[in-house]
Amino acid sequence: MRKTAVVLVTTAMALILGGLATSCTPKTISPTDLSDASQIFSNDCASCHGQDRTGGHGPDITPSSLVDLSQSSLAAFLTDHKTAGKLTAEQQSILAAWLKNS
Repeated sequence: MRKTAVVLVTTAMALILGGLATSCTPKTISPTDLSDASQIFSNDCASCHGQDRTGGHGPDITPSSLVDLSQSSLAAFLTDHKTAGKLTAEQQSILAAWLKNS
């Protein structure tokens, strides 16, 4: 009985940790995603952050200004942002990858 419990707990922990690792893996940005993210930024973000992302009404969001945020943290932040909050989770993920890497 004890051996079965240890195996079950170990298996459960492996599944949980594996799931966390997968959810923390930054999105790889494809050429299509790059184009989509650029369009999303132009339509929904540039009016406040500037087309060059150096700021305006909103803060600087160039890659160097985002160095302390992970890609997944940035995507989570976008969920609560005024304008970005209306984007789908996939769009937020693509935009976060683009902001961190472009």
